[in-house]
Amino acid sequence: MRVSWWRSIRWRLALGSILVSLLATTLLAITVLVAVNYYYGVDLRQRLVTFAGDTAQRLGVSYTQNGTLAKAVTNVLPQTPTQSAQDQEFLLLVFNTNRQLLYPHFGTGKNPPGPGIAALIIASNDPSLKQGDYTYLLTAIASARQGTPTTGEIGQASPGGSSSLFVAQPIYANGQTNATIVGVLVAVPRTSAQSTTPTFLATITWFILIAAIIVAVLATLVALLFSRTITRPLAKLTNTAHVLASGDYSARVQTNARSELGELADTVNLMASRLERDMEELRRQENERRELIMNITHDLATPLTAIAGLGESLVDGVNQSHEDYEKTGRVIVRETLRLRRLVRDLHIMAKLEAGAMQPKRKPLRLAALVDESLAVLAPEFERANVEPLNNISYTLPVLWADPDMLMRVFSNLCDNALRHTPSGGTVTVEARQQGDMIEVAVTDSGKGIPPDALPRIFDRFFRADNSRQISTGGSGLGLAIVRAIVEAHGGSARAENAPQGGARIIFSLPIPVLNQEQMAGITTMPFR
Repeated sequence: MRVSWWRSIRWRLALGSILVSLLATTLLAITVLVAVNYYYGVDLRQRLVTFAGDTAQRLGVSYTQNGTLAKAVTNVLPQTPTQSAQDQEFLLLVFNTNRQLLYPHFGTGKNPPGPGIAALIIASNDPSLKQGDYTYLLTAIASARQGTPTTGEIGQASPGGSSSLFVAQPIYANGQTNATIVGVLVAVPRTSAQSTTPTFLATITWFILIAAIIVAVLATLVALLFSRTITRPLAKLTNTAHVLASGDYSARVQTNARSELGELADTVNLMASRLERDMEELRRQENERRELIMNITHDLATPLTAIAGLGESLVDGVNQSHEDYEKTGRVIVRETLRLRRLVRDLHIMAKLEAGAMQPKRKPLRLAALVDESLAVLAPEFERANVEPLNNISYTLPVLWADPDMLMRVFSNLCDNALRHTPSGGTVTVEARQQGDMIEVAVTDSGKGIPPDALPRIFDRFFRADNSRQISTGGSGLGLAIVRAIVEAHGGSARAENAPQGGARIIFSLPIPVLNQEQMAGITTMPFR
C-alpha cells in the first residue's frame, strides 16, 4: 500500500520543521522590529526635545535683539513653509501669546491662522488624528504659555514607525527661563505629521523582512535535507520489510545510519537472519517429516506385504507339505518380529524425543555392563563368525546412569557393527577417561562409513545403504536412539572411520562428582 505524500513521515517532519522555523523567524523579526522601533522612538523623543529647546532659546535671544517675536521668527526660521520643509527633520509651529500662528507663513495681507487652524494643519497631514487629539494639542499649547513644556503623542503610530510625538515648548525672552514668556513653539517629527515611515525604520524593516525570507528559505531546505536523513533509512526498512513479507528472507537493510535508526536496521537484519535460519530449519524438518513418513511406509509395507502374501498362500492351499507350512510360518514370525521391533523403536524414539523417558540412574561399572550386553548377543556373533572384544578396564570410574538404557545403547551399536562386519572380523568395545567424561568406542572391522554419510549417520531412518536392503540395514532408528539416550544422560555421540579400517561410533558420558579423587590417578590413552 502506497502512502499519500501528505501522510508520509518525511513530509510531515519537513512541514513541521518548516512551520517551526517560520514561526521562530517571524517571532524573531517581530521582536527585532519592536526593539528597533522602541529605541528609535526613545532617540527621536530625546532629539525632538533637544531641538525644540534649542530653537525656542534661539527665538528668545532673537526676540530680545529685535523687539518682536515675528522679527525673531523671520531671522531664525525659514521664510516660507516650502523652505521649512527642506532639509528639516521636524515641523515647527510658532504661536505668540495671543495664540496667533506666526510660523509658518501663509502669504501676505492675511491674518495668520490661529491655533485651531494650526491643529487642522497637523490634522491634514496626519489622518490618524482624532477629535480628542485636537483638544490635547491645544491644552499642551495653553500649558506652554503658562511656562510648562509638554511632550506627548497624538494620533496613532504608523505601522513600523513611532508614535506621532510633539513638544510644546515656551519661548522665553532672551532664552532665560526666569524671563517673560513671549510665545510657544510646537515641534512635530515631519514623518509623523506626514504620516510616513522614517527612512531609517523603513530600511531596517526591509532588511529584516529580506533576512527573514532568506532564513525561512534556508530553514526549509535544511528541514527537507534533515527529514531525508531520517526518512531514507525508514524507506529502506520499509522496502526490506515488504521483501521479507513476500517470503524472501535473504533481504537485508543496507544503511550507514549510526543513530537509533541504524540500531533498528541492525535489529531488523538480525531478525531477518533468524527468520532465514528458522525457515531453513522448518524446511529441513518438513523434508525430514516427509522422509520419515516415506521410510515408515516403506519399512511397514515390506513385512506386511510378505505376511499378506504368505497368508494368502496358506489360505489358497499352495503349501502341500508340513515342511512348506513350517517354512512359511517361520517367515511370517520373522516379519512379525521385524514389525514389532520397528514399532518398539518408533515408540522408544518418540518417548526419548518428547522427554517422557527419563534415565533411572544407578551406580554401575561399564566393563560389567558391556560383558552382559555381549553375552546376550553371543549367539548372533557366533552365527556371523565375528569375535566380540571387551577392552574396557575395570579401573574406570563408576558411572551414574540407567543400566537398561545403556544396555539398549550397546545392543544397538553391537548389532549395527555386526551387520557391517564380514565373517572372521571383530567388534571391539573400549573406553577411556577424558577429563570429566568417559568416552566409549565401538569399532568394527568392516568397510567403514562413506564420508558423505558421516554427518547424517545419527538421523532417523538414515541408512548408508541407499537400497535399504534388509541384509545390510535395520530399521534406521538404532543410532538415532543411541544418540537420544546418550544426550539424555548429558553426553554426546559422534561417528568416524578407524585408521586401520572399519566404522567407529564414539559416545561420552559424564563422570559423577563422587569419582573426582579416582579421576586424578587415571592415565588416559587414545583408542588403538
